[in-house]
Amino acid sequence: MPATFSTFTHTGLVRKSNEDALFARAPVFAVADGMGGAQAGEVASGMATKAFGWFVPQTKSPEDELTRLIKRINTNIYELAVAESSHAGMGTTLTAAVIRSGNVILAHVGDSRAYLWRAGSLTQLTEDHSLVGEMVRSGQISSAEAEEHPQRSIITRALGVDPQIEVDTRTLKWEPGDIFLLCSDGLYSMVHDDAIARILAQDGTLDSSAATLVEAANEAGGRDNISVIVFCPDGSVPAEIEMVPGSQTEKFDLDTVGAGAVAENVESDEAIGQTGMSEGRLAGLRYFLTTLPGHVAIGLVLALLVLTAAWFGTRQAYYIGVDGGLVVIYQGVPYDLGPWSLSSLYRYSSVKVSELEPFQQDRVYAQELQSKSNAEKMLENYKAEAKVRQEEAARRAAEEKQQAKDLSQGLTIPLGGRP
Repeated sequence: MPATFSTFTHTGLVRKSNEDALFARAPVFAVADGMGGAQAGEVASGMATKAFGWFVPQTKSPEDELTRLIKRINTNIYELAVAESSHAGMGTTLTAAVIRSGNVILAHVGDSRAYLWRAGSLTQLTEDHSLVGEMVRSGQISSAEAEEHPQRSIITRALGVDPQIEVDTRTLKWEPGDIFLLCSDGLYSMVHDDAIARILAQDGTLDSSAATLVEAANEAGGRDNISVIVFCPDGSVPAEIEMVPGSQTEKFDLDTVGAGAVAENVESDEAIGQTGMSEGRLAGLRYFLTTLPGHVAIGLVLALLVLTAAWFGTRQAYYIGVDGGLVVIYQGVPYDLGPWSLSSLYRYSSVKVSELEPFQQDRVYAQELQSKSNAEKMLENYKAEAKVRQEEAARRAAEEKQQAKDLSQGLTIPLGGRP
């Protein structure tokens, strides 16, 4: 069965805006908690989660792929924070999970958390990159003391704060019935782990679990934004309750027909041999493929294969473009397919389009497709040339200032006489 999941985010009862961001599209999930004034936190967390829009691990080392992606996100946020004064100092936490080949791969920066609920027991899978987290690990304070510590909001690692970042990763095998939880600190700072475990243990759906977790955080005070993702890798826990047309519940009314009728129906089904069932299904499939709906299904499958191949082809293309007045690199092609964009931001820079020569601006706006290495070389050239022009402008300004000063001194009238 495919993985099931549910998400829920809430501003909380104290904050005026929600600086958390979520990404959930099986098999990839991510939670980010932004920081920074004037909506800069929302920008940072949004950049972090949007970067997962096209992420699908392609190698045997998904941990390495996750690490490379997160380091690139860090560079993008850092360069934008340096280039735009309104975004100075912004950053974000990030906790991401990928389901792959019977494993869940985690990558983590900051104090958002990942938990595993298994067989009634809740385990924290990530270590908080925070001041109180380090104090707890070193034995200076207890976990209970950390919950009310006045410096509990100080984090020691976040994306976008420094040009380089260290990413924690780990891989663990999932078991049937496992539920994984990714959350911002707005949840666990208000709801104790044992209460989180009780909520996840309740029979129900992932939707109800996610909603109940957020509700519990708000009932406890809701001092921060609250965001949760709960997912079940084997799909054994439903996301929501659905009535399946033609199900046994729909066919039989036990109060009217009686349990014996149901047992008889099941018994007669079991009397059909496995070979007979396989042959019947195969014949039915062959017949279906000769019908108009069968032809439509074949066409849809072929179209899906073509689109998939085309999509993977676009991921090999890059181009220089503009975002918010800054020169950036996009991955993909500069077109939209209905509501879907065929490109995504790959790398930010601090170079403003207005700083380029006119012919360079024309080339940027032309959005020429090229290889990743060529696009990166072009961006580095633009950065170097922009730096030279900035230094030249600063030198000329200094010379003009000195000339003005010298002229002013030369025109000074001495006491008691003419110049």
